Amino acid sequence: MSSPQRWRRVLAVPLVGALAATFAAASPAWTQTDSGATALLEQKVEPDLLAQIDTEGEAELWVRFHGEPDYSAAFSAETKAAKGAAAVEAAQAFAETSQAELTAALDEAGVEYESFWASSAIKVTGGLDLLETITAIDTVAAVAEAPEVDPVEPVAPAESDAATASAAWGVADVNAPAVWDQLGVTGEGVVVGSIDSGVQYDHPALVEQYRGNNGDGTFTHDHNFYDVEGSCGAAPCDLSNHGTHTVGTMVGDDGAGNQIGVAPGAEWIAANYYGSSMESVLKAGQWMVAPTDSEGNDPDPSKAPDIINNSWGRDGDDDPYYRDIVDLWHAAGIIPVFAAGNSGPACSTANAPGAYPNVIAVGAYDVSGAIADFSSRGSTGDGRIKPDVSAPGSGILSSVPGSTYGTQSGTSMAAPHVAGTIALMMEAEPALRGDYDLVYEMLTGSARYTEDDQCGGTEDANNVHGYGRIDALAAAQALPEGDHGSITGTVTDPGGAPLAGAELVFDGAFDRRATTGADGTYTVKFALTGQHTVSVEKFGYATATGTVTVAAGQTAVHDAVLTPLPTTVVTGTVVDGSGHGWPLAATVASAGGEVATTTDPLTGEFELTLPTGGVELVVEAEYGGYQTVRVEADSANLLIEVPVASGCTAPGYAFDPLGTGFESETAPVGWTVVNRGPAPWTFDDPFDYGNLTPGSGGFAFARPPGGGTMDTDLISPVFDLSSAAVPVLSFATDFNGVLPYSQAEVAISVDGGQTWETAWTAAGPVRESTVTVDLSAWASAQEAQLKFHYYHAYRSGYWWQVDDVLVGGPPECVPVSGGLVRGTVTDASGLPVAGAVVTHTASGHYGIADADGRYWTFAPGSGPSQFAAVDAESGSATAQVDIVPDTVIEVDFVLGTAAPASVAPTGRETAASKPEPVPVP
Repeated sequence: MSSPQRWRRVLAVPLVGALAATFAAASPAWTQTDSGATALLEQKVEPDLLAQIDTEGEAELWVRFHGEPDYSAAFSAETKAAKGAAAVEAAQAFAETSQAELTAALDEAGVEYESFWASSAIKVTGGLDLLETITAIDTVAAVAEAPEVDPVEPVAPAESDAATASAAWGVADVNAPAVWDQLGVTGEGVVVGSIDSGVQYDHPALVEQYRGNNGDGTFTHDHNFYDVEGSCGAAPCDLSNHGTHTVGTMVGDDGAGNQIGVAPGAEWIAANYYGSSMESVLKAGQWMVAPTDSEGNDPDPSKAPDIINNSWGRDGDDDPYYRDIVDLWHAAGIIPVFAAGNSGPACSTANAPGAYPNVIAVGAYDVSGAIADFSSRGSTGDGRIKPDVSAPGSGILSSVPGSTYGTQSGTSMAAPHVAGTIALMMEAEPALRGDYDLVYEMLTGSARYTEDDQCGGTEDANNVHGYGRIDALAAAQALPEGDHGSITGTVTDPGGAPLAGAELVFDGAFDRRATTGADGTYTVKFALTGQHTVSVEKFGYATATGTVTVAAGQTAVHDAVLTPLPTTVVTGTVVDGSGHGWPLAATVASAGGEVATTTDPLTGEFELTLPTGGVELVVEAEYGGYQTVRVEADSANLLIEVPVASGCTAPGYAFDPLGTGFESETAPVGWTVVNRGPAPWTFDDPFDYGNLTPGSGGFAFARPPGGGTMDTDLISPVFDLSSAAVPVLSFATDFNGVLPYSQAEVAISVDGGQTWETAWTAAGPVRESTVTVDLSAWASAQEAQLKFHYYHAYRSGYWWQVDDVLVGGPPECVPVSGGLVRGTVTDASGLPVAGAVVTHTASGHYGIADADGRYWTFAPGSGPSQFAAVDAESGSATAQVDIVPDTVIEVDFVLGTAAPASVAPTGRETAASKPEPVPVP
């Protein structure tokens, strides 16, 4: 393996007077303020927001504040109603205090704004002057753009059927009928909330369960339905069909055989968030904890639901606004359930808020119990297990608007199975109401463990199914019988300072767990009587042990003092471990996410202060296609070699001599599409069919438009067939066609695409199959190419899907000679250019700049190569870069409007230190 290399930065700027133009260009308005104001702007304001104000003069500003509510009174309250009242009071008091100085300034200036108390925030529109006023206020923590969210849409369109729905397979699979029949429990007395697209409230399967149904033919929608979007008028409505479907899975039953809901005895309320703005979903979350009338008046925490189902999310695994909402729900005794997301099958794809540590995230499986291909996986960015459990999510039959029934698929459909199961648990064991920790223990502890190690995990849970597939009967019976009391206490350091996040385990006849809050306190509301052995752990502290005795109906107190451990500064280098050996940009974190850092992307070096004695580290590369590895930090200077993952999608790697799994949403590098009709080969599943081949993940898809002709080729790059271990082609396929109107064939060229010969032709439909083609007739070809040709001249509804194309027998993932290029793209005023495309001209490999203007891409070959950076608004720039194989080179671009030309860089190669390697299991 070559030593990790670092190259000095190359700066690419537009030419034709570009340098003069760069220095003469007017600075953005915010850089012309005094230095103190500028510093505050840079510290508290997102760069994209500053850029928007510079361009448009003003923007919508979302202001967040330092601090958090004190929920201690809510957590110590005995009843759920008392919890809700105390939680709302604490959140509103914090919002009033934290926002006071800013609201006074805005009122005095006559500026309109909107205030939120559930997540202390203010929305206001203004320009630079207002922004300077806001950032100068000490209580202001940050000013951001309006964040966006997305519903976790079904992965395929709903299929409606006005006929009788009968019993849904998912309801039976989670053992709900056994709960009804054996325990006589249907969820009666429990209220589930839905934040979704709304509900057809008078659907036959839902009307009797609607809390707003007065039972005499009239309805009270106040406190029971919130029209966040303002689109329903006088009565509840569904803005699509999503919410009606998810609520049906929770509680649906029309009494005439259509048993589509897990907890048909529970009641439902709903808010019809279904937009893309955080404002809407924030309002919905705020309403849920204190429902109001239709005018937004008379908030009443006593009418909050017991459980809230959330079949929506956003990219990434973090979001500060909804963290506040979820914390409020916890304080109010509400159980949050979220869909994990439909971004599978790749690992580390769980969406926020489902990726939060204090919500129940749900993956989806099919009727066979196998995880659905689309279901998002963990781990999270800080190494935690997600999802928490899995539930039925493929082909789920439920209610849809129009008083009919239909099937949909997605983790949106899985989450309400869990919400309904929790409703059954709460009727069976009232002690579970308002107690998230106990609900979580009973739900996960009773789940049917389903082994799947494709994304890692522990002995108890994995990042595909979590703790397993839910079992409503086992969960409803999980709480043991017997006399019980409770346990409370405080965990501090030796100086008496409270320690948040300390984990307590009470080992007795019925084990219990607890986690301390911000004030160091904890409460275990249900603990069987008798003596419990206690262990208290927190990262960076020595474990404390002891015992506590619980008496019937009494609250035992157990306090603990944790002693800090000595620390060691651990340094290391993270590199590619499969052949290139280049430094990796990566996140290095302790296994529990307590401490984390990122590597220097040009050297792979990192430094962490860790407790002495060895800590497990989780290493996740920024570049896709690498494995997430775990290593023991048991020495001061580490070399961590990270291998590529199966699928061979890491940059700079390819199957030898040819192979692809079509995992990107565009044609793989080197593959081309030639189109002679109205529609070409696509790679982003535009019709939401999902992968119907034996493969998984992405695929190539040719489907004619309605009634039209289609004639399109998918052509591979040139490859050396003579180097293949076996001259054979295999590919996964789903060809649904009607001959002779539909034609699917594979042709081969041995002269670089000048002439073609047929290698395989479909003699009829070839559904869900892997095809093997003998290429021995062309085995000596050194310039071979393959062409997947699809022709269709019939009505719509037919297609050809292709995946996992492989030449040469068993796949061998090998490094391709070349290096990595990364850097930042800015405009002439120095602001980052999100979305700019940086392309290696010769190969077509490219990278897209993120919100901070940062990009990366692989560049095959060696020596001088041209790169071009292009943005539709900011212009373009080019650079001539000397590529050195197995290294990382930094190249920054400054965009302008001049015609692009070449800039020759200067660079110096330096060798990084080479510590001892750490074996990766």
